Amino acid sequence: MKPASDLMSQADYARHRNVNRSHISRLAKRGILVMRGKLVDVAASDAVLDDKPVDQVLPDGPAAAQTARGGADSLAGGPQPGNFAQARTAEMVFRARLRKLEFETKSGRFLPSDEVKVKWYTLTRQIRDKLLALPTKLAPQLAALSEVTEIRDLLDTEITALLRGLQEEIRYQRH
Repeated sequence: MKPASDLMSQADYARHRNVNRSHISRLAKRGILVMRGKLVDVAASDAVLDDKPVDQVLPDGPAAAQTARGGADSLAGGPQPGNFAQARTAEMVFRARLRKLEFETKSGRFLPSDEVKVKWYTLTRQIRDKLLALPTKLAPQLAALSEVTEIRDLLDTEITALLRGLQEEIRYQRH
């Protein structure tokens, strides 16, 4: 990618990102890109798309990022040149990231963490319960066998069947 200037048209920004113009247009319409009128704010939009921290977006580094986030420096020295613009850029980047996150959540790409925790808990309980049931189920059959290979084959068959059954349950349990 070539070095970024401050503002670009959507077509130039598409070339800058090496993607289709229509892709950039969709991102702009969804509010994912940071726009200044009809022009793309390159540094801020790159930060959103590359998921960089705000202190890499702002030109003055971590101190400016602290100020833009409302840290103690912003109250102590009063308004300093460029701080409003930096704070505004940081806010726009935050809003664009939030819109991107909302879009990805609504489109089903992301799940709420509580939902994931419940699903994992349920799944691990299923696995645990089925594994703990194996000795009771197989004890009579294992007692009747005398050859190590027969015992191993029976265990392999039952464990494979158990895992395939769990796989099918998980595969068709989607909501």
